[in-house]
Amino acid sequence: MLSGAPAASAKRILEGLGFSVEERARVRGLSGFEHSFALVARRGERVVCVSIVHSSPASILAEVAKGFDVPHEIVVAVEGEPPPKAIELSRKRRVKIVAFKSGEELAEELKKALA
Repeated sequence: MLSGAPAASAKRILEGLGFSVEERARVRGLSGFEHSFALVARRGERVVCVSIVHSSPASILAEVAKGFDVPHEIVVAVEGEPPPKAIELSRKRRVKIVAFKSGEELAEELKKALA
């Protein structure tokens, strides 16, 4: 999972949207298993878990699979070009996949995903 500049950009955006943000957070799934996320943002009852990964099928699939166990919204931010079909399918689900190439682009895509 990536951290650094992309995570810092995402954290700023989430805080700007009124979320309290925890970095390198773990969330217990329905199974009792703990899942790691780059960020977990909370605002009232809403909880958004954010993963930031490179564009590889294995890393994207591993993050999307967390959605079967974690009852919260999940945003998988993919640095690079994820498969277009993955993005299309995620639009219909609780787990959203957004692509980015820069911190600014991540900020804009994150705003759209949370709207």
